Amino acid sequence: MAQGKVTVAAIQTGSGATKQIERSVLFIGQASENNGKILSINAQSDFDVEFGAADSPLKTQVKAWQRNGDDLVSGYAIPHGAGDNVMALIDKAMDQDVSPEIIVICTPVTGKADIESYQAKALEILSSLARRVRFLLAAPGLTAEQSWPDLVTSLQPLTDGVVGDRVAVIPLLFGDELGAVTGRLCKSAVTIADSPMRVLTGAMSLMPHPEDAAGNPLTNSTTATLDALRFSCTQFYADFDGTYFGDVNMLDAEGGDFQKIEIGRIVDMAARAVRIIGIQNVKNRRLNNSSTGIEFGKRIMGKPLRDMARSINIGADKFPGLIRAPKDDSINLTFMNATTLQVVLKVKPIDSPNTIIVGIMLDNAE
Repeated sequence: MAQGKVTVAAIQTGSGATKQIERSVLFIGQASENNGKILSINAQSDFDVEFGAADSPLKTQVKAWQRNGDDLVSGYAIPHGAGDNVMALIDKAMDQDVSPEIIVICTPVTGKADIESYQAKALEILSSLARRVRFLLAAPGLTAEQSWPDLVTSLQPLTDGVVGDRVAVIPLLFGDELGAVTGRLCKSAVTIADSPMRVLTGAMSLMPHPEDAAGNPLTNSTTATLDALRFSCTQFYADFDGTYFGDVNMLDAEGGDFQKIEIGRIVDMAARAVRIIGIQNVKNRRLNNSSTGIEFGKRIMGKPLRDMARSINIGADKFPGLIRAPKDDSINLTFMNATTLQVVLKVKPIDSPNTIIVGIMLDNAE
C-alpha cells in the first residue's frame, strides 16, 4: 500500500537578468584628493569634492565624459599621485570586483612599451578573470614650441608596429577629447554598435579650439594624418558647424577584424552573455549529444544573438539592432567527446557608411 505525496519545486531556467557591463567605465588619472581610492561616479557626481578643487588631468577628462555623455553615465575613478603605479591600481580595481567595459588612462603614454603593456594587461585580465576590457590611452598634445607637423612627427613612433586589438590611443589635441569620446561611447541614446563618428549623435563639447606655436589652428589635415597612423582624433566638416570624432581605432594588426571599437564591443557583449549561459549549463543533461539536445543548445546559446538583433520600429522608421539576425548556420554545436562541447557563434555587424559620394546630373527628358 502507499500514501499520496505531492511536492512542488521551483525550476531554475537561467532566464533572469544579468548585470550590464557595457557603457561602464573606469578612469585612472592624477588628482589631488582621494589618491588610491576607488570612487563610484556618475553624471550627478561633484568632481571638485571627489578629486579636489584644483584642476587635474583626471578631473579634466571626467568632466568631458560627463558633458559628452548623458544623465545615465556611471562608472568608477581612481585618482593617483605623480609616479604612482597605474598597473597596481588596475589590479586593485579588479580585485575589488570593478568590472568595466572601458578603462581610461589619463596620463599620456610616453612610448610603445607603455601601449604594449596595456594590451598585455587587457589580455591578462581576460585570461585570469574572463573580463573583456578595452583601454583608451591618452597621448601627448602640443607643447608650447611645437607646430602641428612637429607633433605628428613626435607621435608617429608611438603606434608604429604596435599590435593591440584592445587598445586605442587618443592624442590630447584639445586637451579633453579622451574623456569626451568616452562619454560619446557611453551615451544611452545610441547603441554600442554605433561609431563615435556618427554625426547625428551631435557635436562634441570640448575645450577651446587649439592652435600651434605659430598660431595655426588644428585642421583636418593634421587629424587625418594622425588617423592614418592609427591614432583616434576629432574631425571637422567644411561649412558644417561643430567638432566631431573619427573612428576610435583599435591597434589591431593589418587586416584584423577588430580595428574599430564598435566591432569589438558587439563581439564582447555576445561573449559575456554566452559565457553566463555556458556556466549555467555545465552538466545540464538537457544539453546532450542528441538531436533534441543539440537543438536545445542552439536555442539557448543563440538567445544573446537574437536579443542583440532586435530592432525598434518608430512609425515608419526602423532602427536596426546591434547585429543582423542570426541564421541557421550562425550557431553550431559539436560534441568533441562525451564531456566537451564546442560552440561556434557567428556575429554579423550592420554596415554603415563613413564615405558618402553623391553624383548630381541634369534630367533633360521631356
